[in-house]
Amino acid sequence: MIETREKFEEYLKNFNSGNFSEFVKKYYADDAIFEKTGYTIHGADNLADHFANALSSVVKEEITLINYMEKDGLVSVELQILLTAIKDGFYIRDRKKGEKETFYDAGFYTVKNDKIAHARVYRRFCDENTMDLLKMYSQ
Repeated sequence: MIETREKFEEYLKNFNSGNFSEFVKKYYADDAIFEKTGYTIHGADNLADHFANALSSVVKEEITLINYMEKDGLVSVELQILLTAIKDGFYIRDRKKGEKETFYDAGFYTVKNDKIAHARVYRRFCDENTMDLLKMYSQ
């Protein structure tokens, strides 16, 4: 389901749509494990709840694929994330409505039976010295 660059871009398009219940059902195994810096989520239902409530209650994430590799059921990606606060609140830190922040993720997705069984995502926050990787790789 995410075994080619084009299919992973479709995965991101579905994520960016914000319909997390359908998104998780389509892409993740029922017993999937999702690890992100600072927490681990067990099970597709908990992951859908996290995306719908913890994440999108304060921010909208727009994810762009920069690099993609697949080998033997392991998909490795580099992503650029644009967070936009849709209201004042806390997601990673306190945010004010309209505030934007860009950062990068590296993700590793284990695919079994055409679903993501395990995902591990590492985040790198940006500062004034961070190169714009999207621009760099698109030249």
